[in-house]
Parts: sequence; structure tokens; C-alpha cells
Amino acid sequence: MLVCSLALVAGCSAGKAENDAPQGAADVPQSTPAVADPGSTLAQATFDGPKGEFGLAVVSLTARGRLANLTLTLTPSYPGKDSVLAFIYFGGEPPEVSLVDPVGLKRYLVVKDSAGNALGSGNENYNVGRPNTLNYTFAAPPEDVATVDVQFDDYPPFRNVPISR
Repeated sequence: MLVCSLALVAGCSAGKAENDAPQGAADVPQSTPAVADPGSTLAQATFDGPKGEFGLAVVSLTARGRLANLTLTLTPSYPGKDSVLAFIYFGGEPPEVSLVDPVGLKRYLVVKDSAGNALGSGNENYNVGRPNTLNYTFAAPPEDVATVDVQFDDYPPFRNVPISR
């Protein structure tokens, strides 16, 4: 079962003024310790997963400098459980997430650090029945790309998600 709704948020911006960033830090994303607000979403859907139905929402997609940050919320159901590891919930592997530019025909994968570790949520312990915040870092699409599709594992993509800059 797939239930989708799309709510575009216009004119939103979060971030520091240019003069607040230390010199040379233009390409380093600023961390935000706040938990994502699941009530404020760009797109959301409910999917049938391997362990039960789950809700997924795109909270934000923000590009700063050469990097982009995607924030999602995942609300899993898993009868009889209070929490579950990602690889168990999704049948053996944490979900793969990517951005797709359907016009420029480019797929953006999660950035890896110098040790080869993905800069994104991995084998998280999900709280069942509650929104769980997931964050992923990508190379930023070019300035002329205003929207991308967000692909979450093998589920149907969220189309035309706006990039906040």
C-alpha cells in the first residue's frame, strides 16, 4: 500500500549568515542537534515493509557549499516490539538512500569519510511507533538544480523534492 502526499514548503531557510562562519569553513555543513519536526515535511508516504508498515517523511534537503544534507523521519511499526535495528527491520541491510537528478541524469550517493564510512544513518536502533530522525550527507547538486528525487532503498521515490540553498 502506498499513500503519498506532497507539501512544498516555500521561502524557508535555516542557517547562519555568511559572516558567522569561520574562514575556510564554507564547505563544512553546520551540525544541528535538534530533532527533526515530523509535522513539518516536504513529502511523506506509508509503505509496506518486510516487518510491517512504516511511515517515511522528507523533512528537509539543504545544500550549503559543496555538500547537501537530507533529513528524513522514519516511523516503523513492528507488532510486539518496542525497538528494532535497521538491518533487522529491512531484512539484512540498512536502507540505501540516494538523490536522483532526473533532468541531469545523475545519481548522488551518500558521501564517505576518509575511512570509507558513509556519512549517514546506518544500523540505527529504531523506536517502533515513533518518528526516528535519519540524516544523510551528499555532494550538493549544481546551483541550477532546484529539485531532485529522493530514493529510499527499493521503495518508490519522492519526486521533485525542493533543495533549500
